Amino acid sequence: FPIINSEQLGSYSCFFEEEKERRGTFNFRVPEVQRKNKPLITYVGDSVVLVCKCQHCAPLNWTWYSGNRSVQVPLDVHMNDKYAINGTNANETRLKIMQLSEDDKGSYWCHAMFQLGESQESVELVVISYLVPLKPFLGIVVEVILLVAIILFCEMHTQKKKMHTDD
Repeated sequence: FPIINSEQLGSYSCFFEEEKERRGTFNFRVPEVQRKNKPLITYVGDSVVLVCKCQHCAPLNWTWYSGNRSVQVPLDVHMNDKYAINGTNANETRLKIMQLSEDDKGSYWCHAMFQLGESQESVELVVISYLVPLKPFLGIVVEVILLVAIILFCEMHTQKKKMHTDD
């Protein structure tokens, strides 16, 4: 039972009628690409490596895309030194993005091409500046300075009242 084109992919069932009826169902489909479910969070100026794998299979070709939810733009590593694509095995691909900027945030898709079809998955990249984690810290510093100033003001005001009552 050879499958020679993508139109033959799908679910097949077979029945055996003996004393008791037995049924078997087989699903033939293009292998799924695996990726991490969580978005990757990194900082401006850093580098990041996005990884896609296909367990127990080797795609004919891997292609990476970037963009928003509706438009996918292929990444051309030959025209842009910002990207490097490699993989240690045929069943995985790695996209390295160097010198990240806030413009690099968004969705990246890895696209695996098989003889009978294709499969793809997306990875969400979040790029933040170093100021983002500093904002809560700076807020706390401002609160402490304000509290110290209020305490000093109250102390000075209390001292002035004592001086006036002593006269």
